[in-house]
Amino acid sequence: MGFSYFQQASRRRGKVPGPVPQAEGLPSKAARKDRRSRGVALIIAIVSIALLTVVASEFAYNTRVDLQLAANQRDEVRAYYMARSGMSLGRLLLRFQKQVDQTPIPNPMAMLSQLGMGGPQPGAGGTQAFQPQSLNIQLWKLARVDCHMLKGLVKSDGAEGAEGAPVETDPVEVDPAFRMDDGDESAGAATQMAATMQRRSFGGFEGCFLATISDEEEKLNVMRLNTGGAEAQATAARMVDMFADKRFEFLWQQDDANRVRSTPQDTVIAMKDWADEDATQSALNPKDPTNPFQGGFADEGSAYSRYEPRYEVKNGRFDSLDELYRLHGVNDRFMAAFRDRLTVYPDINSKPNINTDDPIMLGLAIMSAADPNRPDPRLTDPVFLNELISRIRAARMFSFFGMSVADFLGVVEQAGIAVNPLIKGNVAQNRYLGDKSKTFTIKSVGEAGSVQKTLTAVIRLDDGLGKLVYYREE
Repeated sequence: MGFSYFQQASRRRGKVPGPVPQAEGLPSKAARKDRRSRGVALIIAIVSIALLTVVASEFAYNTRVDLQLAANQRDEVRAYYMARSGMSLGRLLLRFQKQVDQTPIPNPMAMLSQLGMGGPQPGAGGTQAFQPQSLNIQLWKLARVDCHMLKGLVKSDGAEGAEGAPVETDPVEVDPAFRMDDGDESAGAATQMAATMQRRSFGGFEGCFLATISDEEEKLNVMRLNTGGAEAQATAARMVDMFADKRFEFLWQQDDANRVRSTPQDTVIAMKDWADEDATQSALNPKDPTNPFQGGFADEGSAYSRYEPRYEVKNGRFDSLDELYRLHGVNDRFMAAFRDRLTVYPDINSKPNINTDDPIMLGLAIMSAADPNRPDPRLTDPVFLNELISRIRAARMFSFFGMSVADFLGVVEQAGIAVNPLIKGNVAQNRYLGDKSKTFTIKSVGEAGSVQKTLTAVIRLDDGLGKLVYYREE
């Protein structure tokens, strides 16, 4: 049959050779190889998906970051120009303030005298009562300069009317001379797009701003310490009174960061010596109306030789109020207490304005109006002083033309306080008190999205929108 010897022998023994049987439950070699291949492919797929997920996540994150940066940059530009808008409107309001200050007040008695119906009424003692020559209304305190004022005055795209309904704007009309319908599809599409655009009028903007105006001449001008004579004496006396107030005693009981302790008089002298032209330390005599600062013998820079690092006295005009930090006796606590009551920006001949709302500055104005030769002990009583300040505020509220220096002196005299004859004898041209200001600070804050920009400018009124004295961006 063609069988070999071994096969025939096996048949005779009853055994037929065939495939070698495998152990039950064990996979074959091919199956194991196929299973290993499937495991490697699964690992490669998982790793690939993980890498793609990381790359996609990183790409999405970078896209979000770039988008947010672009949005912040856009909002920063918007906020900056919002602040610029508030600054410009504030300067425009101050321009109107100057016009109000120059508006003359008609004298009704003189008008009646011209019509032959009466004459001017004499004042006390047979003299002509003082009549204010111009208005003293503080327009910048009455108006609020912000974005809502503009949105309420002008119609803008997306703005709301008085009843909350949206204000519709007219579509843009395209001049027929500029129509391009000569077959150019792109030109026709541009013309159609321009025809459907909405006109955005003035005031149609996103974001908001708020501009606050403060009077620099309602504060004590540090530069007046270098005028010499009565102006320097009055300014130095008021500064010493303010610094030595019982409420601020704690400021002078500890050493500063340079381990130096000063007094109110030392700080006033340091302010004067920083801006004067000599190198000799001054000596203060607040009772001398002709020369309150006399030349001493010490070096005015001796106090700064103990600082680390050492520096010299400037002997020049202050550039900003923050320059006070370099003075002997001035630190963070001092500036926190007196920053809003000191200034270096007005003209050296400017007078403190009596139309201030600060009770401390009103108290100092009352002391300036009092006769130094006849001091009234009641001015040291805080209860009496607060009552007198309340009278001045009440008189200001009922003053139709605004409070003038004459009105201020009248309230002080009614309280029984002797008034300085140098002020009363020449109310219009006195050198101690004033009722109008020419230097103002405008702080404009613009906001767009989550970004804010703050612009601070000191403006001195002139024939235009004001002279820029100081400017800072934050």
